[in-house]
Amino acid sequence: MSSQTQFAGALREQRKPMHSFWFKRLGIVSNFWTLALVLLLVCVTIVPIVFIFLGSFKPLGLLIGNEWTLKHYRQVWSDPFTYILVRNTVIFAAGSTLIGIVIALLLSWLIERTDLPGRGVFRAATILPMVTPPLLLAIGWVLLMSPAVGFIPTFLASVLGTRLDWLNLYSLGGMMFVMGLAYVPTGVLMFSPIMRNMDPAYEEASRLSGASAVETVWRVSLPFLMPSILSTATLLFIVGMLAFDIPAIIGNAGQVFVMSTEVYRLLHGELELPNYGAAAAFNSILFVVLMLFLVLYSRLVKNARRFVTVSGRAYRPTRYRLGKWRTASFLFVVGYFLLGVALPFIALIWVSLTPYLTGFNLDLLTTLSMGAYGEVLADNRFWTATGHATVVGLFAAIGAIALALAVSRVSLNPRGLIGRLVAPLSMLPLGIPHLMMGIALVFMMLNLRFLSLHNTLWIIAIGHIIAYLPIASRMMQLGMIQLSGELEEAAMTSGANTWQRLRGIVIPLMMPTFIAIFIWMFVHSIREFSIAVILQGGGNEVLSTLLFDFWSNSFPGKAAAMSTMITLALLLLAIGSMWLTGRRREK
Repeated sequence: MSSQTQFAGALREQRKPMHSFWFKRLGIVSNFWTLALVLLLVCVTIVPIVFIFLGSFKPLGLLIGNEWTLKHYRQVWSDPFTYILVRNTVIFAAGSTLIGIVIALLLSWLIERTDLPGRGVFRAATILPMVTPPLLLAIGWVLLMSPAVGFIPTFLASVLGTRLDWLNLYSLGGMMFVMGLAYVPTGVLMFSPIMRNMDPAYEEASRLSGASAVETVWRVSLPFLMPSILSTATLLFIVGMLAFDIPAIIGNAGQVFVMSTEVYRLLHGELELPNYGAAAAFNSILFVVLMLFLVLYSRLVKNARRFVTVSGRAYRPTRYRLGKWRTASFLFVVGYFLLGVALPFIALIWVSLTPYLTGFNLDLLTTLSMGAYGEVLADNRFWTATGHATVVGLFAAIGAIALALAVSRVSLNPRGLIGRLVAPLSMLPLGIPHLMMGIALVFMMLNLRFLSLHNTLWIIAIGHIIAYLPIASRMMQLGMIQLSGELEEAAMTSGANTWQRLRGIVIPLMMPTFIAIFIWMFVHSIREFSIAVILQGGGNEVLSTLLFDFWSNSFPGKAAAMSTMITLALLLLAIGSMWLTGRRREK
């Protein structure tokens, strides 16, 4: 190359604008679509929360006018009832998390690390509690434990001859118990793989040193599980801080209120106009607290690598012999499935068949009928809500797959600083409870009326996509990691563009993952309640909100019949998902 050519090249580089260096540094020039993806994630995760925060300082709670105020914060924190709400919320979240973690740890250990009879059946049966929405679990337990007509109080009263008034479901303890049962499937899902893959060398060394089985579990196994326990507990505590379905069914009946029910009252007061400002102030404070816990969760997950026990060498996990505890352990596992699935479902079936709400009585066997099911099926609202739920579920599932695919491709191969923002932005909704996400979208739509999405099905579907994006992205990434980069590199060498590579390589090979995400999203969209109940209005009723309406307006028979049908439908969808993904893997 001549000196004149080199000089000309250097001159051209010198004439380039200074900002081109930063554009390359940020990855804007190299990948415009990555920037578009980041902006989209910012709009659906950060912007709605910003509208809540700014609304808490506006007189009407909406971004109208130039006036700013602190009156909503003064109104919230000058009310003594606020401190009762905070106390109840913290106790409810912490207590239900403790119950769920303890039961999940025991179940996971018994199934994965002991000679428990029927452990293979119990492992497969863990899918059953996952398809039971907390809303239906709460209704089932109300039917079981209602002081007047509940199955358990009436049975115990007939046996003991007196009513046990202290056995009260409509209390903070009752709420924590039911919420703890709802947490168990998530805990088992988190703990079982870790216990199954734990290297037994440390436990064997402990046993050879003379330690008993209990001492080995307490001093060796449990410390290795501690990062997973703390991170799972933090995540469940975040969810519990704004859980709404169980407090709405059980807490309201017992006049035990938490912050989620108070926020709902502020937005949907029957006798007063919505107080958007106070609701925004509540949520702004809660969001700051929850973000602190989310940071703690991230640090716990990051530090978990210090406790790695799965190595490259072959090993077989130690399986403890239960001995004399074998029968008691078996009854414990069976008891959980009875309390978490069977008994609430039996109560729903019984109430759906009886002519009026009553406890279990064999004398009523001759009066059982399918009348409640006929009433539900003859109700136009049911079919409208079913159609709406199906549309929302389909849109949410397809949208989640498309967004998760884009997020996963960028996250696994980030370019520039902007590309590195995709992964944390996609995981941000993990720390935002569904009720808060619904409220954030309400504030966003009220301030951006030109979008015309308020009180429509599409805003509910968008809420579901945002809420479940972290899980969908993680599932997509696990599937994409298995694809060798050589496949797309060969296609690029042959001249294939991005769309051709997706259509010819990625989509066919990722189809099992797509099917799993689609059915998982559809099932969770059907069962989701907190987002839908906040965003309902103007004829966008879905199945979960209709069920809540039936229950709240004293139609227990129709609510029980509808709950039974929803549970069976979700169970069939979950089993279908497992069968389809299994067949795709065999092919």
